[in-house]
Amino acid sequence: MRKGYQENFLTNFSLALPQPSLALEGDILQPPGLSHGQKVVPYIHFSLLMSISTKQAIYSAANVDNSAQQTISGGKGRKWFIDERVGRENQITNDAYTGTPWDRGHLTRRTAVTWGSYNTALEASNDSCAYTNASMQHKHFNEDEWRVPELAVAKFKLAKGNKLVVMTGPIFTTCDRYFTKGIGFTPVRIPSAFWKTITYVAINGDLVTSAYIFFQDTDTLKTTKAKQRIQLRHFRVTTTELQLWTGLVFDEQMFDSNPLKFYDGPETIRVSELKDLSTKTKALLAAGVATAQTIKAARHKMKLDSLYELVDELSWY
Repeated sequence: MRKGYQENFLTNFSLALPQPSLALEGDILQPPGLSHGQKVVPYIHFSLLMSISTKQAIYSAANVDNSAQQTISGGKGRKWFIDERVGRENQITNDAYTGTPWDRGHLTRRTAVTWGSYNTALEASNDSCAYTNASMQHKHFNEDEWRVPELAVAKFKLAKGNKLVVMTGPIFTTCDRYFTKGIGFTPVRIPSAFWKTITYVAINGDLVTSAYIFFQDTDTLKTTKAKQRIQLRHFRVTTTELQLWTGLVFDEQMFDSNPLKFYDGPETIRVSELKDLSTKTKALLAAGVATAQTIKAARHKMKLDSLYELVDELSWY
C-alpha cells in the first residue's frame, strides 16, 4: 500500500515535508489522479511533489530503514513506468532518455527504499522507477559524483536504529540548459544541480541533519573518476543555503540540527583558533571564516605532503 513518506518515522521526532515558498506555489502540480488539494504523490516509503513547468519532481522524500534492507535485483525491481495518477503529459518519459547521454537519475534511490518484507521491498523498488522519481542527470554525473551521497546513505552507520530521512531534489536556475531532439520534440529543462539531505537520530538521542549540493556543470561532466577522489563533506551546505537555492521551506528542526562550520551564513560557527578546527586540513577550507592567524598557523603545522594532497584535491572543483 502506498502510504508515502511518514513524518513520525524517526524515534521521538516528527519531520514535516518541505513546503513550497510563495514563489513556487503557482508551479505545484495538482495530480489529476489524486483528490483535489492533495498534491504530494505517495509511493511505498517515499513521496514527491511535481513541478508544472519542468515536469520533474521538486523533491522526493524517503524513509530509509537500513536495518531491514532486502536485496532486490535490478531485473525484478527495475520496471520503469508512467504514473497515471500524475498524468502522462505532466512527466518526462523515456523519449528524453533513449539514445541520449541523459540518464533517468533516481531522486529517491531504488535501493534506499527496498526494506521491510520481501514483497514490500520489491514493490518499493519498482515504485522508485516511476518517471516522476527520475530527473535529467548526465550519465557521467549519475554514475560518478552522484554516487557519493547515494552510497553514504547506503553505508550510513551513525543513526540510532539505522533509520534515516532522506530528501532529494533538482536545482533549477536562470542558467539551465535545455535538451531537445529536434523539431516536434518538447525541450526538456536540465537541472543545474541536485541536493540531498540526510536526517537521523544520533546514538545520544539528538537530531542531526546534513545537507549537500552537487552541481551538474561542464567541469563535473568532464571526468568519470571523481567518486574515487572527492569527499562528501566538501559539498555540505547549511539548510539556509539549501532553502535559498531551492525555494523550499524546510522543517525548522533541519536548521537547528545542521550547525555547519566554515560557511559565513546565519548558522555559521566562528573559528578563531587552530584548536577549534577538527583537522588541520580544514583550516585552509575555512578561509574567509577563520581568522588569518588561524590559517597561518595551519599552514605552518601541516605536513608538506598533506598540503600537496589538499591542493590536488581542490583542483577538481
